[in-house]
Amino acid sequence: MSRKTLMFAFALAAAIVVPANIAAQSLQELKSSYESAVRAASAAPADYAANWKAAQAARKYGDQLETDEVQGWKDSARVIAKDGMKYGELAFKLNPAGIEGWYWYGLCVGTYSDCVSIFSALAEGLKGKTQQGFENAYKFDKMYDNGGPIIALGRFWQSIPGIAGQDLKKSEKLYNEYIGLFANSKNPNSDAWLYRGELFRDTGRKDYARADFEKAVAMGNKKAAKELLNLK
Repeated sequence: MSRKTLMFAFALAAAIVVPANIAAQSLQELKSSYESAVRAASAAPADYAANWKAAQAARKYGDQLETDEVQGWKDSARVIAKDGMKYGELAFKLNPAGIEGWYWYGLCVGTYSDCVSIFSALAEGLKGKTQQGFENAYKFDKMYDNGGPIIALGRFWQSIPGIAGQDLKKSEKLYNEYIGLFANSKNPNSDAWLYRGELFRDTGRKDYARADFEKAVAMGNKKAAKELLNLK
């Protein structure tokens, strides 16, 4: 994933929030789950759960294609993420008070935005719905998916460019909130330390950045290992 794409990825990139159990599933299992979920949602377009589960399955499969850098992943994940966005939007329209549709829609946008050009993402006007999705998810249940909405919203404010309203203070506050809530939990998401480390690095606080990258590396975060190696 290029740094340029990260600077614009509405959902944090990707892999902005990766549930811990994804790594235990093979690509073939994720593909099968995605195809089954899409069939179920297509057969029941008015079913809220079927639609958000299709969006969830699309996010997990598309994100893993990107993480594994499978040949041609951008073309494949773009189509899959677009599917996920469709089902996520159907879900939050069916149940505007439900967290799942908003949340998985936003994460699918994150995967999609890593697959297309910055200008394409801008032209499609995805920022508003993504912001609304993550803000609603945070408001409805910020503890959902191991605190995923907290990291997702933090990454959103960190990743969008300044001209679109980047707010690093909001982002840092959200990462601090997540770490305060989950640092001593059974399975904290190491991306919180990775992303906060990037924020510290980009705002000139390299000692803090190094500490966060080291923490994420100790938790098995491969992206943090690369950032630590490149930290000057």
